[in-house]
Amino acid sequence: MPTMADVAERAGVSVATVSRALSGDRKRVSAGLLQRVLLAAEDLHYYPNNLARNMRFGSSRIFGLVISDIGNPFFTAVARGAEDVAQRHGYSLVLANTDESPEREASTLSAMAAERAAGVIVATTNESVEALRRLQSIGVPIVAVDRRIEGLPTDSVAVDNETAAYGAVTHLVRLGHRRIAMVGGPHDARTARERYLGYERAFRDHRLDLEPELFREGNFREAAALVHTRALLDLAEPPTAIFSVNNLTTIGVVKALRERGVRMPDQMSLVGFDDLPTAELLDPPLTVVQQPTYQMGAQAAELLVRRLDEPTATVEKVLLAGTLIVRGSTAAPPISATGGFHS
Repeated sequence: MPTMADVAERAGVSVATVSRALSGDRKRVSAGLLQRVLLAAEDLHYYPNNLARNMRFGSSRIFGLVISDIGNPFFTAVARGAEDVAQRHGYSLVLANTDESPEREASTLSAMAAERAAGVIVATTNESVEALRRLQSIGVPIVAVDRRIEGLPTDSVAVDNETAAYGAVTHLVRLGHRRIAMVGGPHDARTARERYLGYERAFRDHRLDLEPELFREGNFREAAALVHTRALLDLAEPPTAIFSVNNLTTIGVVKALRERGVRMPDQMSLVGFDDLPTAELLDPPLTVVQQPTYQMGAQAAELLVRRLDEPTATVEKVLLAGTLIVRGSTAAPPISATGGFHS
């Protein structure tokens, strides 16, 4: 079995240089030397003993990314951004899905501690703070993405949800809508609460009555949104527009509208929070709040690298802006509408 000394001999460098190159140390190994070492290791079929290295240095060259729903396209883009930055700095990214379960999240965080992850990026359920605190106490830095961690000082990257939601609802108000429903998310999720606050503030600032029957608390999932949208359509005076809390919720809303034969935007306007890969291809194309998802993942990984380089640096909370993309699913309410759609 080839050794690190064999790789050093093949590449014409010292064993120390091979060690630094294979550990991803870009600061002390030039690009030319790195390429020579990697080619020599490949020729000899040499693979470093990562377990031994982890025990020696106390951590791996692995970043963990803990997300709440692997089926959500939002997290696909976040993962891509995080992985690109991690690889550029010599780290690998390991993805874990919690399915919005605090128990799974706590178990996943414990496993990452046992595997000596160099750092963890987490979209937390916010119910596993103790597990996150334990991880931080053993020297594993944490960066929160999409959702800040209540009660724990950590670097974070999120979108200004309240302002973005306010802009989405204001767009509907300016079109002439007065009965605007929201299919929201669970109240214990900070993102859902912030988006509701934007919805509420838009009503208040435009002197509209906030009617409890127009708000439905969902769970960020398609099936719940389907049920809630049906209930909104069954109201004696249905809404003329719907604001949807995230992309999977938007899919449920669209399905319910099609199921009932309610046309967008003639009978119902719809604004979704999060863009969908197929949003422009739908008929009509969907008006959405677009989040800078790739940038969120990339900045989260950059913050993690910074925290590893500067453990005592001031906690940084990055707040990014969402962008309202107006497409064909929003228009003025029907002239005949007194609040609601008409077949």
